[in-house]
Amino acid sequence: MLSRKIFLLPALLLLLCPGHAQAAEVVLYSSNQPELIDLVAKGFEKKSGITVTSVRLGTGEAMKRIAAEKANPLADIFWSGDVAVLDAAKDNFTPYDSPEVGKIPGFPADFRDKNKIWTASNTHLMILMANSKLLKPEDMPKSWADILSPRWKDKVVMADPAKSGSAYAQIYGIYKLYGWDGLAKLVENVRIVDSSSLVYKGTAEGEFPLSITMEYAAYRYVAGGSDAVKIIYPSDGAISAPEGLALVKGGKHPAEAKAFFDYLISRDVVSEIYKKYYRRPARPDADEVSGLPALSSLSVVTVRADEANAAQKELLGKWREMVLGRK
Repeated sequence: MLSRKIFLLPALLLLLCPGHAQAAEVVLYSSNQPELIDLVAKGFEKKSGITVTSVRLGTGEAMKRIAAEKANPLADIFWSGDVAVLDAAKDNFTPYDSPEVGKIPGFPADFRDKNKIWTASNTHLMILMANSKLLKPEDMPKSWADILSPRWKDKVVMADPAKSGSAYAQIYGIYKLYGWDGLAKLVENVRIVDSSSLVYKGTAEGEFPLSITMEYAAYRYVAGGSDAVKIIYPSDGAISAPEGLALVKGGKHPAEAKAFFDYLISRDVVSEIYKKYYRRPARPDADEVSGLPALSSLSVVTVRADEANAAQKELLGKWREMVLGRK
């Protein structure tokens, strides 16, 4: 009988103190690819002992869900989406001054909200992707200005900026460089498809000779051995669109969420992501990737979240009008 009491005592204590029975946990909402989420979740769990419960959904969908759950937040952290989208939804996030940022020499001011609501973890470079089986080297454009020429009519493909955050960053960057006249010329030349994936897949497979897309998406084909895919860094500036992370306001696991936030922007983690998935880290002290140029060697136009949000309604409205009115 004594042995039975000794056996039951730990279980009784767990029932009386349920908090001690629960393993530490953090709930992540993320729009990143499943294998990337799995990489960071396993790495963080191994390092900290904290379990990562992840829900994968698009950035826009995640913002709607976080807003709908505002009275009873189910997520603790979101990673990673266009910082312009995070900036528009910042009422649902809480400030966090990560000690990791303090360790980063030269961390760009544009890569962090002034009130520390969001912090960039990586940035996408918008570049030109060419198929060398359809374009000779001497015929390839060297700049955004080049593709505004009538000679490129119907030869350039891009995603719909009303449906794709990366495509919106692309037209916003070209607008910053060349104004309404530049956008009007771009509209006359481009073929518009429904999603970003159709852009880079179609170019790699020879359906399109030239496209406006993201560096990491194009470089996956180069790294995979494709001799047809060529990346062109426009001389007038590759367009940099940062992606970030933020803590959900009222999240149930704030300490765990902060620890995970620090982990996601740590030097070792962003370097590993860059090497495996070619997503350029926001922090300039990360390891370089062989085959990709250093960011410091490129001309870059950075999309500022506040400016992009302020211009979005007008920009997309006029873009739609120009598309409907083109010849």
